Amino acid sequence: MQPSPHWRPSGRRWLAACVLAALSPGAFAYPTEEMTSVPITTQVMPALQTMQATLAEILSAEQETGTAVVQSSDRTTTAITEAARTQREAENFNRQADRLEKARAAYTVPDSICSESASGTASQVSQATRASASKLAGGSGVSSAAVRETLASLPVSPRQGGYRSAFIHAAYCTAEEAKLYGGTGMCPSVSQLPGGDTEARSLYDGAGPAGKDPELTFTQAQTDAAMAYVNNSAKLDAGRTPGKGEIQTATGQEYQGLLTQYKAMQSAAMQPQLDMVAASQPQDATQAALTEARQAPSAESYFQQTASAQAKQTGTMSEREFEAFEVGRRYANTAWVTDLQAMDGDNLAREMARQQSLANWLALGIKNELRQANIISGQQLALAAKNEYAPQLQALSAQLSAGVSAQ
Repeated sequence: MQPSPHWRPSGRRWLAACVLAALSPGAFAYPTEEMTSVPITTQVMPALQTMQATLAEILSAEQETGTAVVQSSDRTTTAITEAARTQREAENFNRQADRLEKARAAYTVPDSICSESASGTASQVSQATRASASKLAGGSGVSSAAVRETLASLPVSPRQGGYRSAFIHAAYCTAEEAKLYGGTGMCPSVSQLPGGDTEARSLYDGAGPAGKDPELTFTQAQTDAAMAYVNNSAKLDAGRTPGKGEIQTATGQEYQGLLTQYKAMQSAAMQPQLDMVAASQPQDATQAALTEARQAPSAESYFQQTASAQAKQTGTMSEREFEAFEVGRRYANTAWVTDLQAMDGDNLAREMARQQSLANWLALGIKNELRQANIISGQQLALAAKNEYAPQLQALSAQLSAGVSAQ
């Protein structure tokens, strides 16, 4: 194969170029630096500095703002924390106060607890009253010699009994009687207790001038007047007591038997009045109970408003006034209503129990009085039966003794 006539020159040129390039010295690139530039120095650099200062101020403002925000957030967090703590403390305090109040209501003893001590002496007062009634029947506890001797004496004739009553009444002369025969032995002057031996109020409210306040605890003078009334109204003289020689006869024995029956009926007639007078006598057993009860302001105020002069002077009451005091200070006393409103829980339950117990005690007294009334009613029935059947039986008895038979 013959080479192309054009290949050899072209190849030669390419080869020659490569040889020359390999043999020629190496070509190097060197960096250049612009050391100064008027536009950069006078325009760009100041602008960059201004921008840098502005950015620094912005950064500082942002830092201050962030700091303020953080501080405000801290203060808010602190306030919220403090408020929560305060609320928790308040809730704890309220719960503690509630527990203390419940404990106080459940276990604290109020001043009105003294009423329990007062009720504790009711039995002793009642027993002392019953004992006093039996003594009064014989004249014990009466200061007036005339009244005392009349009560203690055996039955006398109606005429002698009338003399005694007239002599006793001289100490209880009224203004009307003084106008008629004042200055005599039967009415020396108007008495300080007018009508004390003839008016029933001597038993209920105590003897004294008309219109005086009722007194449930009697003074000694009022007791004497009340017993004089008992003598005039119930201890009536139907016949004298027989002598030693008279009573040994058959008639004397029959007379003494009838007089004994009369005295039994007379005792029943006197007993309710004796109980009333005895229940009006001051009893030492009430002193300690009253002292304790009066420690309560409500009880003390009621005592000062309603207590009798005898009770205020001696610090003791009769059974009647003591019971009236116990009932009245829980009902007719506005100060006790205030005490009741302050009670709750166990204290209120105890007060209700005390009132129920007091009601039970008073109901027992009513029951006993009904028993006495039933006894007297039975005696009255016996008397009515005697009046009805005694004449018929006596007539038949006379016929039996004569041997007469009914056809």
